[in-house]
Amino acid sequence: MDAERLLRRMVDQGDYAADEESLLAYSYDASGLEGRPLAVLKPRDEEQVRRILVHANQYRLPVVPRGAGTGIRGGCVKEGAVILDLRHFDAIERLDAQRRTVDVGAGVTVRELNAALAKRGYRFPLVPDDEEATIGGLASQNHITEESFLVGDYHDVIEQATCFDALGRHHLLKGADLAKAIGTEGIASVLLTLRVKVLPTHKLTADIFPAKDAAAALDALDSLPKKGALLAEYFDAAAARLLKLEGPCLLVAYANDDGSYKDREYVEALLAKRKGLEKTLWAKGLAAEEAALTREQLPAFLNLCAKEGWMCFGHLGGGILLAAVERTERETFWNKTLALGALPGGKHGFGRVKREYVPQEVKKMLLELKEERDYNGILNPGVLV
Repeated sequence: MDAERLLRRMVDQGDYAADEESLLAYSYDASGLEGRPLAVLKPRDEEQVRRILVHANQYRLPVVPRGAGTGIRGGCVKEGAVILDLRHFDAIERLDAQRRTVDVGAGVTVRELNAALAKRGYRFPLVPDDEEATIGGLASQNHITEESFLVGDYHDVIEQATCFDALGRHHLLKGADLAKAIGTEGIASVLLTLRVKVLPTHKLTADIFPAKDAAAALDALDSLPKKGALLAEYFDAAAARLLKLEGPCLLVAYANDDGSYKDREYVEALLAKRKGLEKTLWAKGLAAEEAALTREQLPAFLNLCAKEGWMCFGHLGGGILLAAVERTERETFWNKTLALGALPGGKHGFGRVKREYVPQEVKKMLLELKEERDYNGILNPGVLV
């Protein structure tokens, strides 16, 4: 029996697709990369996932885990691969109000999760620009958002996770072991369930501080109270104008009454404009490319953006700033960011688009993990390493 016929038997009727329309729909993501898959499988339980991986490993078939396909780094696109669509893992259960955690399937979208949590007076804070992104996909990228200033990244908000490695072995990950799946972009494991931390719903106020240069922006950041600040977003003059603000400035939102702007509707509208800024720029033909910066690198980065004419904004509180560059200039941005000693990544993952920019020490760790959990190299080949 050939590999494709075997795979067809791994899932329920209707959960296997190899027709042209389905293959076309799964041949791209938001990155612009394309790759026609071999087949699409939509497993409904852990046993189906295990069997798919065991047989794919036996036949050396590349397997690409996929959520909603909202990623912009080509992490779920691969020519000739078996696409493992995990959206049937969509359970939301076991909200623990005392511990402030909830158990979710990897296929749950952020929009679905927050709609369910709102009914109980809670919310999940790490909301990406596209709320149709799945929790599993975002965790695999270790996605950074505005509120990473308050809660950190996905390493910080996930208490435990379950996954399979490429050999079909089941793992319960806690503590330091979470690093074997979170942020590894599906190259050594397939995330299935996650226990994530949530916040109670709260007040929402804001302040807007002038930030004429890097020193002023950092001074404003350092002056924030130890508790209550949700996010701290920097905008140069051009970016501020898109939000109808006077810039350069630092926008700070609070979960209490500390802010001068106390009209919740106004603050929510302002944050929604910020959330949509990257999509707005993309519609104008620009890519918002990120840089992970230390405090010491911030002045040089702002000077670089000013010199090149790149609009600059982003998560100053989380150490990530973005520059709006022509799509054809992305590699120029990446290389000039590297020349500053900064990392041209850290918000959206690296995927296939930016694999050459993964630091060598990180690649070494990932290759060791790959050898341990995917020595035949079937999981997401071409990503990161």
